[in-house]
Amino acid sequence: MSDKEMSIAEMLKNRVAEQKKEDELDTPEKYDDAHIKNLTDCCQKLLRPISDVFKVGDLVKWKNGLKNRKLPKKYQPAVVVAVLDTPILNIEDNSGSPYFREPLDIVLGVVSEDGVFNTYYYDKRRFTSFE
Repeated sequence: MSDKEMSIAEMLKNRVAEQKKEDELDTPEKYDDAHIKNLTDCCQKLLRPISDVFKVGDLVKWKNGLKNRKLPKKYQPAVVVAVLDTPILNIEDNSGSPYFREPLDIVLGVVSEDGVFNTYYYDKRRFTSFE
């Protein structure tokens, strides 16, 4: 085998070992009543009708338990840059991705740690007003 083939074989072997370890840690006891309550609470937050009508310039933050991106950080405010009338559906990822067909209907601006203002597209159901 070439060095490249050996490297790929080693990576596959490591991934299989990692998956086996993950499977061994996944037990029925891990999913107790607290886990089930958190699961159903998060689902209700996501599906709840949006009481906040966001407009450009509003400050928003993640709803508890619904953060699915690196930015903004958990407690970091973001500013509404645009609210889209027609959501953009993420079709780049495959159906196994949490981003697959996510309706991106709000554009938020955040200031990164290096002081740069960037904008990103999000699902507005995951946000609430920043108080």
